[in-house]
Parts: sequence; C-alpha cells; structure tokens
Amino acid sequence: MLNKVTDTARELITFKAETTTIPYANEIAKYFSIDSPQELKLDFGFWASVLHFEMRYLSLDFFLEKNVSPVVLELSAGYSLRGLDYANKNPEKSYFDTDLMPVVNAKIEMLKYLDIAIPSNLKFQELDVLKLDKNLIRDQELLIINEGLLMYFNREKQSQILKNIHSVLQKNGGTWVTADIYLKHETSAVGSDKDKKWGRFFKSNNVSGNYFDSFEEAEQFFYDNGFIIASKYEPEFEKFSSLPNLLQKASAQQLEDLKNKGNVQQTWQFAIR
Repeated sequence: MLNKVTDTARELITFKAETTTIPYANEIAKYFSIDSPQELKLDFGFWASVLHFEMRYLSLDFFLEKNVSPVVLELSAGYSLRGLDYANKNPEKSYFDTDLMPVVNAKIEMLKYLDIAIPSNLKFQELDVLKLDKNLIRDQELLIINEGLLMYFNREKQSQILKNIHSVLQKNGGTWVTADIYLKHETSAVGSDKDKKWGRFFKSNNVSGNYFDSFEEAEQFFYDNGFIIASKYEPEFEKFSSLPNLLQKASAQQLEDLKNKGNVQQTWQFAIR
C-alpha cells in the first residue's frame, strides 16, 4: 500500500529489481520479499516504468562518475544503496546517505541482515530537507544529488528546499544534480498502474500539481531561487538493461504512443548564480 511518501522508496524496488544496472537492487527486493508476478512482466507498461526508473537512477550515476568533489550528499536516498556502491569504489571520498529516521534505521537493519559491511567513508544520517543545516558538511566542496523528492512538495516548500541547498553550496562550493525535473502527465500514460494505486497516491499528495507545465517554467523556477543549469543528462539508451524487454513486449502502436508522449522528465546539474 502507498500511504506515506516514505512508502514509495519501497515500492520502487519492484521496478529497480528488474534491472541489471542498479547495484544491490535484487538483494533489497529479496530482503523485503518483493517479487513481481510473472503476468506483470509480460506487460509493456510495467517495462516502461522499469525503463523510466532505471534511466532516472543511471542519470545520477552519470554525474557521480564525473564527480571531482570530495564529498557527496544524497538527499532522501530511500532504500537505494548507491552510496554503498560509490563509497566502496571511491575510498578517498565521503558519502552522506540521508533520509528521514525511519528509513535510515530500516536501511541500517537491512545491511546488518544482509551482512554487508559499511565502509568508513559512508555515513548514514537523518536529514529533513526542509531543515537542511548549511553546517552539515564543513568547509568541503560537495556534490548534492537526489531523485524522487521535489514532487512531494508544493512550490512554496520546493522554494524552501532550494534555498536550503543554495545555502549549503554557497558556503561549501559544489553543484547539485536533481532528477526531479518533471512535466505534468498522467501516470497511466507512462507506465504500469493497472490498480491505480500510484494514481490515487499522487492525487492525495497533489503530485501532479507539483510538476511543471514546461521545462522552460522549471528553468525559470530554479533561476528565481538562485540556480543556473550547468549541464543536462542525455539518456544513454545503450546502457539500459530494461530496453530489450520493453521493445520485446511492446506493440508498434505502444511504441508510437510512447514516442508521441514526449519527454516528461529530465535530470539537470545546477550551479549557484
């Protein structure tokens, strides 16, 4: 069931576990006893969702691979173990994996159960993005990243989050990458929502109203809150493990509809202006 915003972190594992590019996704799915029904795996819409979330995940990895900052701060990391993977591959850098306390505690318990060692350069920490302390990271340039966060807040609170992030970057230096540049769209048009649970959840949290009408509107909103676009992610379709399954399950009409729908999400890297 989707009742709270924190529930989405667990629900997304359903899609991420069907990829081969997201580290630990299968282990996390097994821990939470998540197994997609076979009939769902025959559904084009399901694979459209898998592709979307794989693309969104890898878009942040694209910027992490180029990162030169000594510290990475991930906001609202959910049950992703991106930080674990990055910290093991980059022992000379620090990674702060943050979220609300119930998620942080659940993730630590999950790692204990899976008997996965936590490297010393990976820190799990409670963090409320509406109360982001600019002194959380002291005097070190950092890369801030997030996916699946801003759409759960209205424009006023989004502005507050942006101002908090701006304050941290103004003090420390660095950039911010967010995958939360979404245009208004119907969930039923971009993936699998046959039981309408996502649609109901999004409606109850006014998610659609928190999306942007256009990418131009989004750019202006971020500019007005002190940010300029430094770079945009261009999808690397050859890297998406879910693409062959999508193409295999899709009819010619479904592919045409997907193409005509257009791009509803982008990942941007920001610098402060």
